[in-house]
Formats: sequence, structure tokens, C-alpha cells
Amino acid sequence: MMEPPSIALSTRAVVAGYEPDLPIVRGVDFSVRSGELVIVLGPNGAGKSTFVKAIAGLVPIHSGATLLGDFDITSVPTHEKIRHGLAFVPQTENIFATMSIHDNLLLAANVLPREKRGRRVADLYAMFPDLAARPSLRAGLLSGGQRQMLAVARALIVEPSVLILDEPSAGLSPKIVQDVFSQLKAINDTGVTIILVEQNVKAALAIADRAAILVEGQLRHEGPAVTLAEDPIVAELYLGARHAGKAATP
Repeated sequence: MMEPPSIALSTRAVVAGYEPDLPIVRGVDFSVRSGELVIVLGPNGAGKSTFVKAIAGLVPIHSGATLLGDFDITSVPTHEKIRHGLAFVPQTENIFATMSIHDNLLLAANVLPREKRGRRVADLYAMFPDLAARPSLRAGLLSGGQRQMLAVARALIVEPSVLILDEPSAGLSPKIVQDVFSQLKAINDTGVTIILVEQNVKAALAIADRAAILVEGQLRHEGPAVTLAEDPIVAELYLGARHAGKAATP
């Protein structure tokens, strides 16, 4: 028998937020298997972005733990998490707009040994031909989709085992969203575990293996993406709708 995939990342009863007495994330137990692409859904204000920022070290964790494999990264400084295999792409301010594409990649590669930097930049250009076509272009002149791809390329430069993205489709046209998600799926197919916070439910479920739904800072429901796409509980928890035939409470 084949052994089940190992756990790439997990959280144990994580309570997190900007103020200790005002937690936004409230006791979340969550895990992602190696090689999975998992999306985190939920209504506005559910704590999705706060949750992944807490994993990345950008929001204080007041109790609980986050683990990368078996290694506890709860107290590891944000800039050191990448050395352990965790990469995070924030929704905004994820590239250096005044620098060229090439300089953005070189800067990200600085955490690598000098002899590996050129090879990794070349690898990323092969993965993202739109970036390779104009390496000297100032990053601020890229389209929204190209900016997201540069941000992802910067995150991948150190070959992370887990990649977390916060709302990568925000502000993009439907066609560009499809292109970005196709690229993310291709990255996932290489073995990189991906956790994706997303408001574009339909597009995200189409590429995901599994989905988790946060409501009011708590994990309320999770399951295979293919079944959640048609599950009425998704509408109830994510959109605030009621099951058909259920009477409204006066």
C-alpha cells in the first residue's frame, strides 16, 4: 500500500490578531498535505487574510502553533521562514515597482548561495516567459497579471515547499484571472504545496484539491473542491444564503 502524503503545513488551535484582547483568528486547526492546492474561503471579515499572515509571521499569534512539516515555525522570524521552505505572496506591495524585473528577481535570490543565484533566475525566466521577454522593464509598468507573476516568481526563487498567496486575483480581469490560476496550477503540478486565499470562488475551486471555509475567525467547513463547488453549505457559510426551503428566522 502507498503511504498517505505527509503533512506539509499545519496549525494547532491558532489564535491570532493585531491586539491580544481582540483575536481575529480564533482557535483554528488546519492542515495541508504535501502537493495539495487548498483554497481558504469565507465572507468578508472572516479572518482569511489574517490567518495566512499569521502563518507567515506578519500577524501576532497569541496562542497555538504553526508547523512546517514537523518543525514548529510559530516563533521563527518572518524573514527566516523562507529559509525553512515557506514563501508568502501578499495581496499588495509584493514587488518593487521602481526596479526592473531582473533586479526584482536578483534581490529575491540574495538569500541563496552566490553560485546558485544565476541558475535560479534562469529557471524562473523559463517558467515565466513574459518576464524573460523584457527583463530590463521597470516592474511598475507591468500589467496586473504580470505583476502577480513577478511576485510569484520572486517567492519561488528559493524553491519553497509551501507557497501561500493572499487574493492573487484581486483587481484582475476574468481572462487574466484564468491565466494566473492556470500558472498556479502548473506550479502546483511540479510538487509545490499551495495555500490560496481567494474571493473568486468559482475560479479557485476549479483548480483546487480541497477548500476550507472560515467564518468569524473559525474553521467551519472543509472538503474536496469538486464537491464543495455544488454543496449548498458553501452558499450558506460563504455567501450567507440559506438552504432552500429553510424558513427565515423572524
